[in-house]
Amino acid sequence: MEHDCIQEALANYNINASEIELLRHNENLTCRVGKDYLLQIHEPAEGFTADFFYDGFDRIEIYKVELAFQEYLKNRGMQIREAVENRWGERITKLHNGTYVTLSKWIEGESLDKLELNDETCYQIGGMLACLHQNAKGFQASPVKSYGKEHCECTKKRIQALENLELSTEYSAIMQKCCDHAGTVLEKARDEFHMIHGDLSVSNILQTPGGLVPIDFSFFGMGHPMYDLAVLFGNISGLVRRQQMAEGYRNAGGTIRYDVLDACFILSLLDCIGIHYEQWGKQEWFVPRMVRWHKENLEPYVQGERIYADDFYLLHVQSTG
Repeated sequence: MEHDCIQEALANYNINASEIELLRHNENLTCRVGKDYLLQIHEPAEGFTADFFYDGFDRIEIYKVELAFQEYLKNRGMQIREAVENRWGERITKLHNGTYVTLSKWIEGESLDKLELNDETCYQIGGMLACLHQNAKGFQASPVKSYGKEHCECTKKRIQALENLELSTEYSAIMQKCCDHAGTVLEKARDEFHMIHGDLSVSNILQTPGGLVPIDFSFFGMGHPMYDLAVLFGNISGLVRRQQMAEGYRNAGGTIRYDVLDACFILSLLDCIGIHYEQWGKQEWFVPRMVRWHKENLEPYVQGERIYADDFYLLHVQSTG
């Protein structure tokens, strides 16, 4: 099935496809084509559920704005993957089964999840993120999803639906309260929203000869810049690393708001649970991890406690900082 989709997709482009390497399959099936191209087939892996992000949206219109956003950043001097047109001069291709496909030029580099991070790299990540946010401020387009109060409501509905997949009602109730609390904070900070990446994990940052490059903007949207920082904090463990990222972010012109950072950290955690629950729920590590998440993050947040101290120490995770 995957092979047939890849072959059909590539038949729409004027390129030689001598070698095809499957890189990953989560929200998209992503392949390297030869040495020069990256193919993304916008069909999620089994058990990967992000539809609640886009309730009421026409996905092809979202893909169009995603490409326009990346082009905007590239035109402002950032190193960003460049979309490739198909045989008919279009940047989005529709397969016979209705699945959408995009092709872009390959950027040579190594994703940070394959490298050992040090303090300097974490500082550079913060600087790159501040640069991304500064360059993104002028971009205006629609439709785009919003990581504001309405998104918190979508996540809340997803959590409610997970009760049908054996999520306990006790956990569900706490998680829904977290959505309400985060939504209130984000609504008050709406004036600070602009376009953000939305999924800036280490696997979505390349180390290249020209510096760090953000990739895979599939979850881009209008939101508070703290959402991107919160995703990074959740993806890269260690107090010193968080401090270095924050220092790099501030020194490159970024501003950190602790109340919004806490809200976004909680929301990004709930988003991950909503997306991956059907996959994660089958893993042995998931139940004890859920217990930890509730004890260390969700319950304190519902009780009005801070998640991060001023020095970015995780206040309720005594063993790891």
